[in-house]
Order: sequence, then structure tokens, then C-alpha cells
Amino acid sequence: MELGEALFSLLFKVRNKINQEVKRLDFGLPLMHLKTLKVISMIEECTGKKLAAAMGRDKAQINRAIKELVIQQLIIKTQNEHDGRSHILSLSEHGSHIIEKFNNVEQQVFKAMAENIAKDDVQAFIQLANVFKNNLR
Repeated sequence: MELGEALFSLLFKVRNKINQEVKRLDFGLPLMHLKTLKVISMIEECTGKKLAAAMGRDKAQINRAIKELVIQQLIIKTQNEHDGRSHILSLSEHGSHIIEKFNNVEQQVFKAMAENIAKDDVQAFIQLANVFKNNLR
């Protein structure tokens, strides 16, 4: 098996397993929205621009997701004190609750994936993955 096939196969399997668990928990949200919530929770003073950059998506696509998440009361938009043209995005209490469950799902999948693998080997994989990622910049 070549590198591309191995990587594609792993990513496909991880994504499918996370999707299965998300469907089982019935969040009622597409995976893209869950990932959007997760990224918002990780970025300090998150704005639409920061969110689009972090997710590698165009601003129009991110704005549609933000609008839907505000309507569903999963995120809160507040005026940015530093830039009146933008808003700070944060999770609502309900959004925080959902992302906590989603984080647990991811951790369970990653724990199962790393089962029977030495911690040193997992660390080596993480370092190698970061090299791969940096080589593509």
C-alpha cells in the first residue's frame, strides 16, 4: 500500500466511525456544524474570519453555517469591541453541552484507534503527521 492510499483509508475510516457515533447520539447536526462548533470553542475571540481561516473554508460558507448555528441557538454573536465590523462568536450553553459530547465521541474513536499501540509510536505518528502537514504549506 502506498502513502496516499494508507492516508486516505485511515481518514475515511476515522470520519466514518465518528459519523456513526454522531448519528447514534442524534445531535441533529451535520458533521460540518459540529466541527464548526469545536473550532469556535478552540479559538480565543473567534470571528468569522478566524473561523474561515482555521477551517480552510471560504467566508460565505462559514457565514451560512454561523447563521444556522445562531438560529439553532448553539452560538452567540456579540459585537467585537476591537473592530465594529465583526462579531465575536462563542458557544451558547446548549452549544457547549453538544461540543462536550462531540469531544467525548472523538476521544473514544481516537482511543480505540490507538489501542494496542505503544505511546512512543503514537507520539512518533503525531510528529510525522505534523511534518507531512508542514510540508504542504
